[in-house]
Amino acid sequence: MRRRHGLVTIGGALVAAAIASGGAVAAAPAAPVEASEASMARVAGEASAAGTRSVLHLPRVPWEGGSAYWSRFPEAHRAGWDRASFFPTVLWYGSCNPDQYVFDKAHGINTYAQCNPETTYDGLAAARMSTLFTPQGQPARGGRVQVGTLLDDEVDGRYEVEEGLAHMRALARQYDVARTGRFTYANWTGSILTGDRSMKVSTDYYDTVDVNSVDAYLLSVPQCDWTYDGQWVGSRYRVPAVSSWSSGHVGLPISQTSCRTPSSYGKLIDLQLEVNRARGQRGPLWGVHEVISTGGSVNGYRQPTGAQVKAAAMNSVIHEARGLMWFSQAPDQADVSDCVSGDAFRDARVDPSSCGAANVAAVGEINHFLQSLAPVINTRSFVWSFGPGTDTMLKVHRGAAYVFAMAQDGGHGTRTFTLPPGVTGRRVVVVGENRTLPARGHTFTDTFADETAYHVYRVQL
Repeated sequence: MRRRHGLVTIGGALVAAAIASGGAVAAAPAAPVEASEASMARVAGEASAAGTRSVLHLPRVPWEGGSAYWSRFPEAHRAGWDRASFFPTVLWYGSCNPDQYVFDKAHGINTYAQCNPETTYDGLAAARMSTLFTPQGQPARGGRVQVGTLLDDEVDGRYEVEEGLAHMRALARQYDVARTGRFTYANWTGSILTGDRSMKVSTDYYDTVDVNSVDAYLLSVPQCDWTYDGQWVGSRYRVPAVSSWSSGHVGLPISQTSCRTPSSYGKLIDLQLEVNRARGQRGPLWGVHEVISTGGSVNGYRQPTGAQVKAAAMNSVIHEARGLMWFSQAPDQADVSDCVSGDAFRDARVDPSSCGAANVAAVGEINHFLQSLAPVINTRSFVWSFGPGTDTMLKVHRGAAYVFAMAQDGGHGTRTFTLPPGVTGRRVVVVGENRTLPARGHTFTDTFADETAYHVYRVQL
């Protein structure tokens, strides 16, 4: 996920390092982590011990503090990131100018990871946009624009391990919060979550920054279809102990049958939560999502639909992502992509008929929907299994339980939800859909039309 001198280099492929070295793929990982009922109980017990049981008398997920987490960084606090109503929705590379600020804000973007070098502080401040870079004219302290620092991107895929760690540790010292008042952020390749890397390497890299993410773009990249020496390359991903820490289900692998579904994005968060658990930290994880295919719809790439883009973002949040990072670029070589874009948001503003305009609109819809629920999302989740085939997150806010739900593992069809003790309402409001469902005997039933369907339910306690 990179942009340099106007050219985009797409990373995050499982076997990018192997391709660069002539196609050799390392040996398959040793036995993956075994998912078991015992491991689920252990995780639930740790979650319960980490915080008090309250409201529903259920275990709670490991938690970094929600929006209050950002208060430990003075510049983020000054920009209002620690408000319960704030949810980070970040554009990887913005076409920063006054007209674009208006357009991007209208589509729910509140932060830029990078912009053009000539981008000014005054323009960003006037638009009330945050950044992870230093714009021209930025005050050393006391501004309301730069809240964090993007240290680097995909270092794990561009350096040998010791060299990469030394590079990241030097940057971490240079941009430590004590010096800058800002949090640090880095994005990694999908390989950091595979058997090609030891958990120690993963934790060492994650320890160098405050906020972490991984890019993989599984809706669009051809790797979901690749095999090497008779083995599907996606089997290299580790297997998480738990599938969605809030749902409490046994962890599911990223499988070839569901690789190109929104469910894979939640699994990437699960795998990163395993890294956090291994390092004894609870730092925020952001879900990284493509707005458009990084390679159009040629040479094995697929253009995701707007519905897939929205559902992938929702699945990341269900699995406890604390923000979204949107990648809106595709390679600018016509022989590589049939949907070329340096920034799909800019293209959609300038030409509403551009190839990525429909997906930009979809990003705006999911951004606004999630931001409207930020006070709920920013609370600590409870651990509860609503039933087979469900992928869920349970929250409580202002006297009501909120259930964020999809069908598990790219599935669809009818699902029955069993409400936990303490949720007594008999009327289930489907948020944003202008409909209600009856709750009878502490259960309710709903339908998920396809892999992209998601619903948020509100039930009084």
